[in-house]
Amino acid sequence: MFLSNLLFEYVFSNEGFFGYSKTKDFYEFSFAHFAPIILLCVALYLTFRYREKIASWKGEETLRFILAAIIILNEGAYYWRIMYVGNADNGEQLLTKLPLEVCEWSAYLVAFMMMKKSKHIYDINFYICLTLGVIPLFTPAVISTTGPTYWRYYQFWIEHLIPIYAVLYMTFVHGFRPNYRKVYKPFALLCGMSVLAIIANLNIPDANFMYMAAGTTGDSIANILPQNMWVRLPLYAGILIVLFTLVSLPQIIKEIKAKKAVLNEKVSENA
Repeated sequence: MFLSNLLFEYVFSNEGFFGYSKTKDFYEFSFAHFAPIILLCVALYLTFRYREKIASWKGEETLRFILAAIIILNEGAYYWRIMYVGNADNGEQLLTKLPLEVCEWSAYLVAFMMMKKSKHIYDINFYICLTLGVIPLFTPAVISTTGPTYWRYYQFWIEHLIPIYAVLYMTFVHGFRPNYRKVYKPFALLCGMSVLAIIANLNIPDANFMYMAAGTTGDSIANILPQNMWVRLPLYAGILIVLFTLVSLPQIIKEIKAKKAVLNEKVSENA
C-alpha cells in the first residue's frame, strides 16, 4: 500500500519556493522584468569588448561547457518542478507539458553548439534565438504567477537569456557568422516541430504546444491571433518569414554592397 501511494498518488503542491502564487505575482515592465534583460545587455557588452582576450583565454572551452551544463540542468529543473507543482489545481494533465516547445528545443541545441563549437547548429540557433527567442523577453506571460520569490522566475530567464547570449558569444568570440542561404535549416526544424505539436494538440486534451491551439495566460502576442489552430498555423508561418527576413537584412545588405564595390572597381579599371 505504501509503495502504491508513493508511485501513483503523488501529492502536488503550489507552496514554497518551487511552487507558484494563486494570484498574479509577476508584473510586466517592472524592475523584475527589466533587470534580467539589463544583465544580458551588460554581459553582451563585456563579451564584445573583451572578445579577443576571451578567445585566447585558456579557460575558454571550460566556460562554454559550463554554460552548456547550466542550460541542460536548467531544462531538467523545469520538469522536476512540474512533478512538484503539477499542471492544474488538481495536479493532473502533465501530458500537456511534453518537451514540444521551441524554447526547450533551442536550449538543448545551444548546449550542443557550445560543447561542440558547431557552426551547423549555430546556423539554426542564430535565427531561432534572435527571433522567437527574443519575443518572450518582452511578453513573459508564462511566469505571471511566479515572481522573483519563486524558482520558476529564475528558470524562465536562464532558459531564455543564456541561449541568446550563447549565440552572440559565438558570434563575437569565435567569429561565427550566419548565412541567410542556410535559413532553410531553422525553418525545416520548426516545421518538423509544428507537425509533432499539431499531433499532440489533437490527441491530448487541453494541450496547446507552440501556442497553436490557443493563446496563453497573461499578456502575450499569441493572444492577439485567432483562437483556431488551422488559422494560427499559416499566420505563424508568415510571422516567421518576416522575422527571418529582418534578421537576414544586415547580411543581405552587406553582400549587395560588396558586389557593388567589386562592380564599381571593375568599371573603374575598364574606364
